[in-house]
Amino acid sequence: MNIMKRIVIITGPTGGHFFPGLAIGEKLKETFEILFFVPNREYIIKHLENKNFKYKIIPIVKITKKNFIFSIFKFFILTIYSFLIFIKEKPKLIIGTGSYVCVPFILGAKILNKKVVIHEQNYIPSKTTKILSPFVNYIFLTFPNCKGLPKKKCILTGFPLISEFYKSYSKEEIRKELGLDNTKTLLIVGGSQGATFINKLIVDNLEYLKSKNFQFIHIAGKDKDFVERNFKEKNINGNVYDFFYEMNKLYSISDYIICRAGAGTIVEIIEKEIPAFLIPYPFASGHQKKNAEYLSEKGCVFLVEQREINKNNFAFLFEEFLKKSLNIKENLKKIKLSDKGKIEEILFKLCEKWKI
Repeated sequence: MNIMKRIVIITGPTGGHFFPGLAIGEKLKETFEILFFVPNREYIIKHLENKNFKYKIIPIVKITKKNFIFSIFKFFILTIYSFLIFIKEKPKLIIGTGSYVCVPFILGAKILNKKVVIHEQNYIPSKTTKILSPFVNYIFLTFPNCKGLPKKKCILTGFPLISEFYKSYSKEEIRKELGLDNTKTLLIVGGSQGATFINKLIVDNLEYLKSKNFQFIHIAGKDKDFVERNFKEKNINGNVYDFFYEMNKLYSISDYIICRAGAGTIVEIIEKEIPAFLIPYPFASGHQKKNAEYLSEKGCVFLVEQREINKNNFAFLFEEFLKKSLNIKENLKKIKLSDKGKIEEILFKLCEKWKI
């Protein structure tokens, strides 16, 4: 295997697609030259520049019914663009981590007979993964489910986590940094999709939650001002953020978490063994619901669907969660979904096999 041959990693615009790609890049950068193809998103560029990764901002196209003919034309042009850029950059391997962003580039790679691997984060394979499955060499899976995919191409690898996630922090140090004490801490993460539902649910139940004597860390996204105002009005002990780059710090001091059920979040809370009250995002083809159900069946989370929870029954459901939290924490010790270096190991073996 030759040193510093080029690998291209293509990621989508969301954290759920980008961070697995970033984690894979971190594990390969000592042996290969890594070049990222990414959409123009500020947080993505910030992370890549902080880690000194080379990157190219790529145009994106999503085929829609409203602009079907125009989007098809744009898709065709983007496929040609990908074909030309791969000729110029000469990558030996293409790795895609999901999203429609990847599709024209994977097709361009196939035209050039490049080796291609993609990673599927969710329990239910996405439409993108299904569409691309005939054109790739292998499909890496987080969950043990390859329904709708060619089984011979599927490899169960788990979910790759970025290096920062494995840093150890002193609880006392982080509490001091955030102005918190050693009270039981409830972390609330709305997530990038549908955060408003969770934010409002929490605000509607602040009096109840205050009675539980928690301190709070709430990632509220665009609703930060709304949530923060209510915290202050009700004299709630805690911090509100729109976004927090170092989630590992927050996990290190959290006793419980209320959150969505994106694959990345699920894997992180399993690794940290934090009992989770999951409210899956009900749209996006139901991916989050299936992620959560997989864990709920193993007693590893407390699952409530969004349509089944409201301001009137939240307290009852949360009490049930607290009663089960010790068992949940024990069950979390028995399950792992992170890749633990498996993706790196498999990719090196494939590179040797393909003489890359």
